Amino acid sequence: MKKKILGMSLLAVFCLNITSNAFAEDVSKTNSSGNTNTSTAENSVEVQTSETTEVIQSSDSSSEIANSMEEVKPSEESESQEEPNQDEEDINPSEITTEEGTFYLPSGRSDAPSLFRAARAAASIPVVQATNNNTPTKSFIDVSSHNGTISVEAYQSMKKYGVTGVVVKLTQGTWYKNPLAASQINNARAAGLKVSAYHYSEFTTDAQAIAEANYFATSANSLGLAKGTVMVNDIEDPSIAGKGDHTSNSRAFGSRLNQHGFANVRHYVGLHWIKDGRINTGVLGNKNIWVAAYPYNLSQNNLYTEYGAWQWNSQLRFPNVGGNFDISADYTGAFINPQASDTVAMHRLYNPNNSEHFYTQNGIEKDLLVSKGWRYEGIGWNAPTSGAPVYRLYNPNAGDHHYTLNFHEKENLVRLGWRYEGISWYSGGNITLLRLYNPNAKAGSHHYTMNVNEKNNLVRLGWRYEGLAWYGK
Repeated sequence: MKKKILGMSLLAVFCLNITSNAFAEDVSKTNSSGNTNTSTAENSVEVQTSETTEVIQSSDSSSEIANSMEEVKPSEESESQEEPNQDEEDINPSEITTEEGTFYLPSGRSDAPSLFRAARAAASIPVVQATNNNTPTKSFIDVSSHNGTISVEAYQSMKKYGVTGVVVKLTQGTWYKNPLAASQINNARAAGLKVSAYHYSEFTTDAQAIAEANYFATSANSLGLAKGTVMVNDIEDPSIAGKGDHTSNSRAFGSRLNQHGFANVRHYVGLHWIKDGRINTGVLGNKNIWVAAYPYNLSQNNLYTEYGAWQWNSQLRFPNVGGNFDISADYTGAFINPQASDTVAMHRLYNPNNSEHFYTQNGIEKDLLVSKGWRYEGIGWNAPTSGAPVYRLYNPNAGDHHYTLNFHEKENLVRLGWRYEGISWYSGGNITLLRLYNPNAKAGSHHYTMNVNEKNNLVRLGWRYEGLAWYGK
């Protein structure tokens, strides 16, 4: 036994001697090449310190976001790196084609750090400048930590282009809070925008939905949001699609928020979730639905007006404001501030049977026409509550309406058998409404628009441009 111990000791000394020589050679090489006079151990400490400093510096910009996570989800993070297979694409398609056209479908766009996902290809979605009027209505934006800090001045700039509301992400699941929510909310309030809030949902059972509603409500209370705030269930995550009764779960979520005193609950959902039957809009209420579908070709047509709101693009850009923004049209006024008292919204409708466009400030008249088959195309412009009168007339023989700023034209049409229906609205402001005439049409022969591109397109199709119709705001 002693011989064995002695032999092992000699062997250990021999190995240590070899290691020491090799270690010394490494030190001498470092000294000769790098002119370093400190020891290898000291160098290793110096390198470690340098690397640690770099890590801290690189993480400073994201520390605020990282600190907002109450629980990291490594399993989700690893799953997010996997390429979607065909079955997943069938469950969460990137496009949908309806009678209105082909639309890109947003999905799984969480800002939570551990759930960052590679964006699906959407190169064909048009980048929209806020100055472009050939678009659906620009009512409100929605933001998360992706959008960064948004200044009061930036929000005020957005208001110039019709945006009067913002929906701010507060929470996700029961583990994540948007670290920028407080500043995004406070600055929006200071700019005079209406603030709503949304929760990125992960629930697949009623019990989970209740827990997430509790988490959402607690966050809203801590941020000082009023009980009348619109609270949105954002149910879009592809990982939960088809794994629960989404309608029942969403009702449980909304009911729990009601118990917390938040009565105005809405549900954000991709159009495919409705078309595939995952969400029963009749149960949740059509006007409580905020639907998402992005057209590749833009026009002034407001689609999916049977729902409460329509998110139609995610790449809206405002002058002198950094980044892209999600933009939506609001059909009920839930997400936006009411019109200023010195203006009224002018509703634009279209009759597919005789191609007539109709304009009215009367919401009841608008709703009645929609119930009879007219298509609501959104707000055409805002008219002042006083100014030069615009007269409305009706031709009983053609079933056609006409609008004019010209008193003498109104009187002449009355002599020809048109019925005078009174002052429809007033002219005033810095927006020019253009008037066109179709010589081939019996009804719908006149059209009025503030969109120069629409006017030019109609002229190419044979319409006659007749100049100024009136002014709006």
